[in-house]
Amino acid sequence: MSSPASTKGKFWLRISGLILGAGILVWLPVEERSELGVLVISGAISTWSAVWLLIKPVLNDKQLIMRHILVGTGAGLILAPLAIVLMALKSGIHGHGAPDFTVNQMQDILSRTPYFVLSGFLVGVGSGLWRLAMRELPQEGG
Repeated sequence: MSSPASTKGKFWLRISGLILGAGILVWLPVEERSELGVLVISGAISTWSAVWLLIKPVLNDKQLIMRHILVGTGAGLILAPLAIVLMALKSGIHGHGAPDFTVNQMQDILSRTPYFVLSGFLVGVGSGLWRLAMRELPQEGG
């Protein structure tokens, strides 16, 4: 049986997923060639996926920290390939003679992968420690 807090969290996760999907559908037909939009959308997708993976409760403290670290690192690792897929999808939908994004832009994003992985690792460590600290606090009003 799920608690009211986890049911509320799943509700907001579903709503945010719908908003993210609508944002992607709005972004696809727009004529813009900057890397920023692609990185923001792929970052939002990987963040949403990480939250979806971390919403389940964990009994063991070590499992909690390790899951946060692995999910954060995975979210950072998947960000660059996801951005390349979005670039290819957008270029394919527009159907111009020349692609919307150049090979140099794609290589620039791929070259940032180590930074994305390190950032995801650090966010995973931080969120795991924060969630562990929130578990340790006494509950008020109960």
